[in-house]
Amino acid sequence: MKIPVTLQPLLNAMSQREIPSLLKQLQIGQVLPAKVLAQVQTNVVRLQLATTELLARTPVKLEPGTSLRLEVVAKTPLPELKILTTPTPARQRDAIVRSAMSRQLPARDVREALPAMREQAASVRLNDAVQRFETILRAAGLGPQRPQPQQVRQAVLQSGLFHEALLRTGTPPPAGDMKRQLLQLLSDLDIEIRQQQQRPVAAEGDPQTPRQDAVQKADTLLLRLARLVESSVARVQLQQSTALPADDNARQVWQFDIPFHHTDHSDDIMLRIEREARNGSEGEPGWAVNLAFEFDTIGTLQCRIGLNGDRVATTFWCENDSTLSRVEQRLPTLQAALEAQGLEVVHLSGVRGEPRDPLIHVPLPDTLLDERA
Repeated sequence: MKIPVTLQPLLNAMSQREIPSLLKQLQIGQVLPAKVLAQVQTNVVRLQLATTELLARTPVKLEPGTSLRLEVVAKTPLPELKILTTPTPARQRDAIVRSAMSRQLPARDVREALPAMREQAASVRLNDAVQRFETILRAAGLGPQRPQPQQVRQAVLQSGLFHEALLRTGTPPPAGDMKRQLLQLLSDLDIEIRQQQQRPVAAEGDPQTPRQDAVQKADTLLLRLARLVESSVARVQLQQSTALPADDNARQVWQFDIPFHHTDHSDDIMLRIEREARNGSEGEPGWAVNLAFEFDTIGTLQCRIGLNGDRVATTFWCENDSTLSRVEQRLPTLQAALEAQGLEVVHLSGVRGEPRDPLIHVPLPDTLLDERA
């Protein structure tokens, strides 16, 4: 038994019976329905597969009458069948995090890599692909003017976080949806890469011409560009993982990276919107909006806005003393604006330092490496 949840059919060596014909026909990867007939003894159960009954060895305790889905993982010397289980929400989220974590790159790292790639692009098609990627990144987010509420809402809706949710309802994502555009670009790049790989290459030992050198360089840049696009898609997937529940009663959370474009560069605003945990049985749970960003002029600034009914509490954490001073000067203006919206301000302050718990985070699994992979 090589896998803990593997079933290995047992044969009676004394009777010298042959392997049933059904088991002879099994193919690796095939999935079969089965039913537990009885627990014969510890680690041995009697199963029914179609019209065939057999004994199987497994460490998993199975109740009679249990229906199973079994995947064929080995055929020799005896068939081995793995019990397929429906992954829990926590396992699904962990799988996405493991897949996206190693491939993703922050948007700033991607933006900083593109100018050099544009300068090295020797072909018109490659240069157009780089510019198309830059256009997608530049169209996302806010700035350089002070954003209006509708612009913030649009940036959130087009962040790519809701791409699959819209598809499930039969609604196509908007044309400006970031993940949709990235996936379309990645698909076009994959086609281009496959076409490049099908071109004839020079025989081993033949000297390469300058043209062949240029083509090889273009192919390398094309692969690098595809990896950058893929890393941007993975970054969106990583943020989407925060919205996946770990259990049936998990509170709702949305997390975004929203670029803010200045005149000559861009920074990233990290935004997290979450339903707070219910505190006892009194009233409905509130909402919290967390913001975190780092600008060259003010350093790191983090903010948490808690809203429960018409009561609001806000705290700003500032890295620099000068930033804290500026925030405290503007707090009376913020309080007046909140009260003008009919809200009761129960707490409003600035703090030097950082919050005890991170305001923005991705829920990581206990292990990032699947030891059975």
